[in-house]
Amino acid sequence: MIDYKLQLFLEKELLSIWENRIEFKLEMKLYRDFGLFGYDVDYFLKRFTKEFNVTISSSFKFNERFYPENESLSDILRSLFQKTINLFLHKSFYEKELKDLSIMELQEAINNGILN
Repeated sequence: MIDYKLQLFLEKELLSIWENRIEFKLEMKLYRDFGLFGYDVDYFLKRFTKEFNVTISSSFKFNERFYPENESLSDILRSLFQKTINLFLHKSFYEKELKDLSIMELQEAINNGILN
């Protein structure tokens, strides 16, 4: 079960004021369920670690968990092409599969004081 303080934090950080309140579930993931990637994840994790006094482990690999921010026109075009191909193939053919970050891992980080 998600800690009440984490529920409030997630509502504040992930939902706009126009969205209905939702009950966050432990299996929800930041990229898959909320579309966080690149700088948005970086800002989210900075606020999370500060709010809950959690440190990020040196073994935490950001690039294995989240897609980077598209920075150039070629990156954007490549991403659009990959998404189009993936849509037709119904699977991720070109994009690497990422580990993502679950709410369960956030809860564990709060309990342990460290995000792995």
